[in-house]
Amino acid sequence: MTRPPSIKDVAQAAGVSPTLASFALNGRSGVGEETRRRILAVAAELGYRGNPYARALRTGLSNSFGLLVRNLGNPIFLDVIAGAQEAAIESETTVLVADADYSFDRERQHVERFAAHRVDGLAIAPVGPGESVELWHQLRPGAPTVVLYATAEGVDNVIRVGPDARRAVRLAVEHLVGLGHRDIAFLTAPPELMADHDRLAELMVICAELGIPPRPVATQLNLAAVIERTTALLSAPDAPTAVITNSDYTAHGVYLAARACGLVVGRDVSIVGHDDLPTAELLDPPLTTIAMDGRALGRAIVARLRQADESDHAEPVGLAVRGSTGPPPPTSR
Repeated sequence: MTRPPSIKDVAQAAGVSPTLASFALNGRSGVGEETRRRILAVAAELGYRGNPYARALRTGLSNSFGLLVRNLGNPIFLDVIAGAQEAAIESETTVLVADADYSFDRERQHVERFAAHRVDGLAIAPVGPGESVELWHQLRPGAPTVVLYATAEGVDNVIRVGPDARRAVRLAVEHLVGLGHRDIAFLTAPPELMADHDRLAELMVICAELGIPPRPVATQLNLAAVIERTTALLSAPDAPTAVITNSDYTAHGVYLAARACGLVVGRDVSIVGHDDLPTAELLDPPLTTIAMDGRALGRAIVARLRQADESDHAEPVGLAVRGSTGPPPPTSR
């Protein structure tokens, strides 16, 4: 097997010194534009690929970023990751992905490992209010930090990226109230695990405006816990006529709970999801849900990790109305 071409090979073929070839290939100053183009063209012709480890030692940059999510079981994160990878490929960087699985300990371990590998920045959908973000700041001071799907209240030096959570809540509540619902359950994480406080805050605001009582329902946001919690909720004498979830993933659990209680979704109980996954339209009946572009979120994350954009980003949302929502039943269950 022939060895891969080196900088010396590129320099010799381009008729320049190895130092000048290195400067051109690494985007450093001191090289004329015509000479730089000639060196890059020769490198491409030879199939030259730089050594990322050597570059990291030389520049202090790894050209890689960490992306730490709290629940990879939720398919929306796959769209976010896909968008992040698209943007990373375009910018010749790499995104390394890890899953905390709603575990504080696992989240801290991943942050420590990302820091040990000296990734250039971290995007994190944190478990809880954001202690691991503070840990990242201690381990990699000054490195770009993006907080995903979270408010991270009280945490400084972060850029926040996520769907427009307040508008999403408002769209869901206004839609259900417009259909005649007055008793609407709102699924949310337990206080110690809650990261998106803005959703709950907006629920209180919109319910006060519309004159209905807010009904937040705390539950672990894995599928088994949602099924158990909402089965108990929907079988109770004071069962709500509608349920707003934080994701299509958890909405699937509410469908299963409704059926376990002998309820027909869209007739006996209305359900609103969030994310508009491809499976939303395949449910029976199809799921009314908040629609947004998960891949766009991923691209927005990488732009901010690369510091090409340092502003917060709220991804636009809309409401896709389908068969899972309808007027409340005429009589109480």
